[in-house]
Amino acid sequence: MTNQQISSPPRDFLCPITREIMQNPVLLIEDGHSYELYALQRWLRDHNSSPMTNKPLRDRRFVHNFNLKNAIEEHCAQQETLTFANRFLSFNIRSGRIPSEWNDKPTLKIRLSLLGGSNVGKTTLARCLQYGVQSSFVHLNTSATVGPDLIFCYLDQLYENKYVIIIQLADIPGMERYESCCDNHFRNCHGALLLSDSTDIDSLERTELYWYKQLQTKGKDDVEAILVCNKIDLFETNCDVHYRRIFYQRSEHFASSHNMPIYHISALRGDNIQAMFKQLILRILQNESLLQQIKENSIGYDQISNRKESIRRTSSIQVSIQPSSSSPPSSSSSSSPRQNDNEGNSSGGCCKFA
Repeated sequence: MTNQQISSPPRDFLCPITREIMQNPVLLIEDGHSYELYALQRWLRDHNSSPMTNKPLRDRRFVHNFNLKNAIEEHCAQQETLTFANRFLSFNIRSGRIPSEWNDKPTLKIRLSLLGGSNVGKTTLARCLQYGVQSSFVHLNTSATVGPDLIFCYLDQLYENKYVIIIQLADIPGMERYESCCDNHFRNCHGALLLSDSTDIDSLERTELYWYKQLQTKGKDDVEAILVCNKIDLFETNCDVHYRRIFYQRSEHFASSHNMPIYHISALRGDNIQAMFKQLILRILQNESLLQQIKENSIGYDQISNRKESIRRTSSIQVSIQPSSSSPPSSSSSSSPRQNDNEGNSSGGCCKFA
């Protein structure tokens, strides 16, 4: 999904009279040229000559040029697709609620997992994405993550001018004793960010020998992954030239051996954060197998949500029916406990992305 130039329409697609692309082209039989229907009709009311050659016409008949019309429509559809694709490439990742005008749009949920050992900066990176690097939330001291933390974001551009993209980011605990609670996030993620600490070469080795191995064993066959070397700010100031050369060599070898991109970032300063996430999201959307899975999961989720909403509305309608004032009084003036329970339950709502 690369940024492609929108081409100018071929000259044959332009009406010689209006100089605009034709929507309903017709062929003037005598001169053999095509024109926009309304423009040719208007011309023939005032002239008895060809719009192209200016020669007198003996035959003023014309016919619809369906082949040209089909070619023009195909060209316009391709250009429209390119326009939407190029616009989508300018997306940014946002947190909070999606815009209200998108509430009726279908959604696609992309699941990402942050994988890496303790103290490599996964939680800081997650906060940077959620709150922005300028937020004080990013700079708070954090304790070790003991369970997968889920963060939800969305893209501020529609995919294919149709789908709202929801991002579910799972911050996975880095300690081995919490491994059992993370298996689901290995199996279900579409993309993974493999984090290491640039100032600790052992964390890079553990990322390759443990976290990447776990992802390959338990994850999807076609999962997309990116190697992320965090704390580049400390790496540049606290590490000598010899260490930096060795770390670069090992990280590049790791990434190239497994055919994955590599990003050197600072979650604290915000270096390369948006570019890294955009790269991973675009790789997932370009992966036809993953995209098909995401769309199928989205359709299933929407069907379940619609059924739940239908049941909720039916329940609300039933509860809202009250006996008329002319009905004889019941043996008890107060509602039964079952009625009260139904009324209390009918008022509940559900969050679409909970």
